[in-house]
Amino acid sequence: MQWIETEETVRFNEVDEWGMAWYGHYMAWFEVGRMALLREFDLLPQQMVDLGYVAPVIRLKCEFKHPATSGDRILIRTTVVKPEIAALTFKFEILLKESLSLLARGETTQVLLTSEKKMVYRLSGELEKRINSLLGFCSQA
Repeated sequence: MQWIETEETVRFNEVDEWGMAWYGHYMAWFEVGRMALLREFDLLPQQMVDLGYVAPVIRLKCEFKHPATSGDRILIRTTVVKPEIAALTFKFEILLKESLSLLARGETTQVLLTSEKKMVYRLSGELEKRINSLLGFCSQA
């Protein structure tokens, strides 16, 4: 499985009163990774809209392993798995850059809808081409 890696620094305003990164910021970091991956394949949200599609998140999962703290350099690893339906399932790992220790692991699933909000059951056209390119990259060993 091939991953895209993005780096961030945990900012002071992202930690709670115990000095640990507030849990909601992990979802924002997932989004940073997702955007980095989608950018590589011309699948950013506006590009999807331009093709006549939207992709709302229908499922989100996160397992916290160890807290990030202010000033930590984190590595956000993102990939996508081959779908069984017309949906995209992204997998994320957030690691402490210095030691590569796992801080959190997560997953989001997004369904594909037409701009009229109708479910897409079969990919076609330019969207199919771009998603197949994304899947081909991510499935490399």
